[in-house]
Order: sequence, then C-alpha cells, then structure tokens
Amino acid sequence: MRTPKLLISAAAALLMAVPSFAQGGEEALPFARTDRNPATAGKAFTGTASTSSIAWSAFSNSAVIPFYKQNFDAGLSWQNWAPDGTKSTNINAGVAYRINDFIGISAGFASQSYESYDVIDQYGMQDGTFTPKALVVNGGVGVRVADQFSIGANVRYLRQTITDGRAIDAFAGDVMLYYKPLKELGLTAGVVSVGSKVKSILGESYSLPASAKVAGDYTLDIEGNIIRADVDLDYYFSGNLTAGIGAEYGFADMVFIRAGYHYGEDKSVLPSFAAIGAGLKFYGVKLDFAYLTANKSLGNTITIGLGYSF
Repeated sequence: MRTPKLLISAAAALLMAVPSFAQGGEEALPFARTDRNPATAGKAFTGTASTSSIAWSAFSNSAVIPFYKQNFDAGLSWQNWAPDGTKSTNINAGVAYRINDFIGISAGFASQSYESYDVIDQYGMQDGTFTPKALVVNGGVGVRVADQFSIGANVRYLRQTITDGRAIDAFAGDVMLYYKPLKELGLTAGVVSVGSKVKSILGESYSLPASAKVAGDYTLDIEGNIIRADVDLDYYFSGNLTAGIGAEYGFADMVFIRAGYHYGEDKSVLPSFAAIGAGLKFYGVKLDFAYLTANKSLGNTITIGLGYSF
C-alpha cells in the first residue's frame, strides 16, 4: 500500500510564496507578466507599443496587429528563468496573422517547469519528488477602427500545479487601445491581466498581477539604420509601480543590438533589472537573444528565440 504523503508547513509555505505568488506576497501567478519575447526581453520588457513584431501579441498587445507591415509572424523561445532565484525552464510560442488592414488574430502558449522538491511522508521519509509547473494559453484579436486607431483584446488561461493533486487556475484578459499619430510614433494604453482571484493553499484570496499600462514607441529609419526607443509604464492595482526604458539599433533590417532598464518597486511583481540583447534576421528568419542582469533573483536569465515572418 502506498505510504500517505505529507507536505510539511515549510515546504507548503515555500511553494505558496515563491512559484505562485509575487515577491511581495500581494499578487498571485506572477508568471503571467513574464515577457516571452526575446526581442523585447532584450529591451527590459519594453516595446508594448512597437509594431516591429506581432508574434507575441497574445502575451502583450494585440491592438498593434493591424499596423504590422507584413501578414504573418511566429516565434518560439526558450528561457532559463531566474537561475539564481526561483529557477524555471520555460518553453514559449507565439503567432499572429494580419488578415487585412483592419483585423488580425494572435495566439500564444507557455510552459514552465520549476525545480523539483522532495516529498516527505508522514514518517519523515522521502517519498519521491515533485516538479511544480505553470501553463499559459492566450488568444487575441486586434481591430482597426480608424486610420490612426485600433483596439485589441486578449484572453488568457493560467494554471499552476503547486503540489501533487493541487493546482491554481485563473482566467485573465487585456484590453488595449493603440494610436499612431505619426509614422515614427506609436502610443498605447489599457489594462492588463485583469481577472479572477485565486486562493492559496491556506485558503487566502489573492488578485492577479493586473495593471493599467501606458507605453510609447518612437522609431527612426536613417538610410537603413533603424533606431527605436521604447517606454513602458505599469501601475499595478496592488499599488505598485514599474517602469521601463529600452532602445534598439538595427542595421539594414538584419543585425540588431538592444538594451534597457526596468524599474520595479520593492513589492512589485517584477523587480528592478537591466537587460541586453542581440538579433539576426535573414529572409524572414529571426534569431534573438536576451540576457537579464543587475538583480540577485533575475540575474543571468537567458532568453533565446527563433522566429519567422512574411
């Protein structure tokens, strides 16, 4: 007969506080705000208002899809997330299709595997191991309502398996407005990750990491030299503020260098960190790399991605 398993309080508290809840303990399922896009990760998670790529729109802003210059964009990425903190290995995918100048659709998927822990039975003996996992499934649509305006909406399913037989499920959504007053300038604003509350192992209710977001993107094309600057600002409904600034230089739409800085208050879902990145593009095939640093928990995070657009 199988020996009953017992999760000691210390292990339960660790699981509740680290994989499933934000660093301040105020918000649940913080992985909902992880940037899966290797290009924007290299700019410290900025670029919500950029139309340079739409593959990851279901994770961020589907309102930009109708303004994309091409029709199709897809990407795969692998992340070694927070290797010096709450480590996870993430496999992510995103795709978007601009049906015409007025409407486009997007979809995304992410799977995270955290470090395994030992399961202790009622006699204090090890009874196997367990690997906490997280899942994100997204879908989105962007609609152009005027020459310079569009609106986008995403729906999102989140699931975190925290112990054997115990999981947290939630649904969330984003609504974003996009405005492009100039060829070089894009502006966006809306609400992100608004959804149902979830309960911890101890039965306490927590909100998702929802925020009001504003962002801007300014792009210059100087004889094939692309210079892009991005600013993103989030006010979380928990009362925390995050802000990011990023920059990208592209040569002949083939070679890209990126950098950025993200500021997060002490209890925000994402702490302060710096990022650098690089990318190559050839005949629609994209290879991107991002590295996060200047933070004890997120430092040495790596994101590598492969994409294709036409």
